[in-house]
Amino acid sequence: MKTEALFIAGTATCLPPATKVEEAVADGRFDAQDAEDTQLASVCEATGEAPPEMAVAAARDALARSGHRAEDIALLLHACVYFQGLELYPTASYIHREVLGDHSALAFEIKNASNGCMTALDIAARSLTATGDLAALVTTADKVGPPVIDRWNSDIGIVPGDGASAMVLSRRSGFAQVLSTSTVSDPTLERLHRGDAPFTAHHDPTVPIDLRLRKLQYLGDVELDEFTRRFRAGLSDCVDQALHDADIRLGDVARFVVPHFGRIVLQREVLAALDIDLDLTTWSFGRTVGHLGAGDQIAGLDHLVQERAVGPGDLCMLLGVGAGFTWTCAVVRITELPAWPAPTAGSHLGGGRI
Repeated sequence: MKTEALFIAGTATCLPPATKVEEAVADGRFDAQDAEDTQLASVCEATGEAPPEMAVAAARDALARSGHRAEDIALLLHACVYFQGLELYPTASYIHREVLGDHSALAFEIKNASNGCMTALDIAARSLTATGDLAALVTTADKVGPPVIDRWNSDIGIVPGDGASAMVLSRRSGFAQVLSTSTVSDPTLERLHRGDAPFTAHHDPTVPIDLRLRKLQYLGDVELDEFTRRFRAGLSDCVDQALHDADIRLGDVARFVVPHFGRIVLQREVLAALDIDLDLTTWSFGRTVGHLGAGDQIAGLDHLVQERAVGPGDLCMLLGVGAGFTWTCAVVRITELPAWPAPTAGSHLGGGRI
């Protein structure tokens, strides 16, 4: 979708302290070969912080940086992958009340696996374009832990990290203009994350979720080359549509905000598929925080802006992918490097990167 007069007005992240991978290997939590394969440096691990609380901290900063008031926000979309701290509870409404107060806005939760924040961005862009509303707020938050999820051994080539992110989309102004968004899906790949697991009435909380086993079951019937071919085709179709709608070429893109996968998975599923250089991506940041569930892309863009790794006129492509499978891309042009106020104390969560 080609977008008109749509901007990113504010972003923020809320990241707890990170554990060095070498420490996780030394104490037996992470396999040494897996550490070598992923090439991760550290992974954020929350302690007492609940996901909604981290989302609120990030959202407050993003809103303050955006120059918008709470009453400007017409839509709030909260994206997440994992348990949010309370069963049968509308997390988006909690964030709405804590950040926007009683100002009228629609608040919904987005569940689209690791493509959550990009799906929310695409939906928010379409909503603002259709309604003419002024601004939307996208938040993400995820946290994993035992006994349900063994962080260091739950997946192949990916290690989940804890944290939250937030983004304010505006029809008025911002530090980056959204030129296009695109989403593609291929449900023939959904079994990768299901394997042979049966549907049940509820999950036994004493049994860790084993994505490794599910993927190996799927790959016992489907060749990795065939999965990779279809995966790359979906990603390429998504990217091609976003480039076409933005009226640019892939070579025009200065920086790529990529999922925080381990090195081998990132190379096979993203870099090789698009023939892009690792140094043009946010890999150097992602490998220090881990895969932030639904929030990698907002956190990655926020990092580029905070570190002044982009400048006015630079084109950035945000790349999202989620189990199922769906791919979402967004092309944005940096219009300025904002001078934002310092983040709130809650955003640091004991010294985590911000």
